[in-house]
Amino acid sequence: MNGCHKPTTRWGTLCSTHRNRQRRHGHPSQTGVTKAELKPYVETVRRRKARNQSSPLWSTLRSRWEQLIDNARLTIENYLSGKAMSRHVVAMSKELVQLHETTPFDEISHTALAMFILQKQHPTRFRDQQGFLHQLTRRLRGLTDMNAGTWFDHSTGKVKRVYRDLPARTSQQFGQSALEVFALAGAVLAKKEIEEANAKQAEKLTIINAIQEMQ
Repeated sequence: MNGCHKPTTRWGTLCSTHRNRQRRHGHPSQTGVTKAELKPYVETVRRRKARNQSSPLWSTLRSRWEQLIDNARLTIENYLSGKAMSRHVVAMSKELVQLHETTPFDEISHTALAMFILQKQHPTRFRDQQGFLHQLTRRLRGLTDMNAGTWFDHSTGKVKRVYRDLPARTSQQFGQSALEVFALAGAVLAKKEIEEANAKQAEKLTIINAIQEMQ
């Protein structure tokens, strides 16, 4: 890893720190997107929805999400009946159903769409597509306390929460499933936000130029 001088592990070309980061975040240089970082983009989605309550977009996204959950439940049913299948697909299906059953759809859709707006407006925030998929998974799973554990920090005397990581392949497949539901809508919303910001900036420049040309 460029810039890292720590010894590599016996299992590859990365040190233990970057190896763990690759497993958790999808890329050895990818850092986690926090809830606080994503909050402004979630608010952007909420404002857009509030101004367009009658848009068929929201019901369409809900329908696509529910179809994904139906497929996940069918996967679990087939697995329990003895059908052989990938353990990562089964684990992903269980995670999707758990998220669906513990979290309102609006929170799920707002968070997913916000991630795509963040990606569009700040593409360098993600090292590559795998890094993005892992962060999409982490932020969606972070919506429910079912995916968090707790531990007691004796140095502070406080109980702290810790995110329970999925295996890298499961995390990737979870993110890919969410991408198939929300990616198109997220990309178009992100484009619209950029167009409106550019239009506002152009309007400001027009006002400034008009004032400067005054006698």
